[in-house]
Order: sequence, then structure tokens, then C-alpha cells
Amino acid sequence: MSRILLKISGQSLKGQHDYGIDNDYVRSLARQILDLQQRNYQIAIVVGAGNIFRGENEWQGIDEATGHYAGMLATMVNGLVLNEILRQEWAKTRVYSAIEMPRFMRTVNKAEVVAALEEWFICICTGGTGNPFATTDLGGVTRALEFDCAQMIKCTRVDGIYDSDPETNPAAKKYDTITATKAMELNLKIMDQAAIAMAKTNKLSLIVCNINKIDLIGTNELGGTVVEITH
Repeated sequence: MSRILLKISGQSLKGQHDYGIDNDYVRSLARQILDLQQRNYQIAIVVGAGNIFRGENEWQGIDEATGHYAGMLATMVNGLVLNEILRQEWAKTRVYSAIEMPRFMRTVNKAEVVAALEEWFICICTGGTGNPFATTDLGGVTRALEFDCAQMIKCTRVDGIYDSDPETNPAAKKYDTITATKAMELNLKIMDQAAIAMAKTNKLSLIVCNINKIDLIGTNELGGTVVEITH
């Protein structure tokens, strides 16, 4: 048995759509997550919100902190939808928020989440860290450490860490492994600096992989990039 945290970007949840949530795609994703769980993985999930609202982007002149609040609420939309589709696929699930939202979901509490993971619930965490000016990547690292996870695996639309954006640069070079120190020195955009630094300080194993290969986690077919945090 291994306990892991999947950081699922909001951008991934839009599937083939330009915006919002592609329910058919999320259903295929849910089935991958269940396949992974059946290989003896306890799974926590942190969801982003880039498919709905990115808090760090200026939007019609609103205050930046307010933008981050809107982004945190958008993660809750994603979390509720992912939770419902997982339940339709017969998963045992619980959905949590870093911000008190008792009508819709539980508030994150380590003892409760760990107990649920040990009972083979898939635990979905929303609201990032609960604070503005903090990314959901940082929220993912925070929850992975809080829940005593062996790894955080960031699942994105690309298949690892590159020296530039492979979606816009066909010549981008992929790293099979990279140290946390080098990733920070090069300011690679796959994960924010604060998240990498926290993982490095606390020796949390990090992997970046393609979201369509979740069911291959723990196999040689996964590919992706391993972030070496011991250097």
C-alpha cells in the first residue's frame, strides 16, 4: 500500500472544451483513478481551477486578492463535479475544503482525512491553501505533507517538465529527472517556486506526468519527470 496525492490541474478538466468541464473526459479520468486505487494506492486529490478562473490573472480590473478568492471557489466547483462522477463510478469518496463550506463539503482536518484514506475513500481537497496569493500547487504539497503521503504527483496536459512550453515550442527539451534546485534556478513554470521549495525542505517526492496516464503511476510506462528533492 502507498498513499499518494494527485494534483490535478483545472485546465486538464476542460478536456476538448475551451472552457469549463468536459464531463465525458472527467468520467474517463475517474475510471483511471479507480484503476490506480485498485492497485493498492490510497489516493488524496487536490484540484486546480484554471478551467474556470485563474486567480493570479487580472480580469476586468478586479482586486488581485478577490481574484484569488474567486479561484478558490472555482476549485470547489471542480471538486464537487469530480466527486460526483467518481461516486457514479462506484468510488467511495469524500470532498473537503480549506475554507468552511459546511452545506457542500467537509472542512480539511488531518485526522479525519487520514482515517478516510485508511478506509479507502478517495479524498478530494479544494480551496487550495485557503489563502490568497498561494497556488494550488502549494496547496497540493501542503496536503501531501499533512496527510503523510509518500509522493505528490502533478498531473498535467503535458508529459513532464520541459525547458520551455512544449505546447508552443516543438523543440522543447524534456527532463526525465531534474533536481529541485535546478528547477528553481531555471524558474521552470511547471510548478511554482514556493511549492518546489516546500517539497525540497520537507523531502517530499515529486513527479510530473501526463494526466491521461494516471493509471500507469508506479509503472515503467508512466514516463513523466521525477523531481529529485535530496539535492
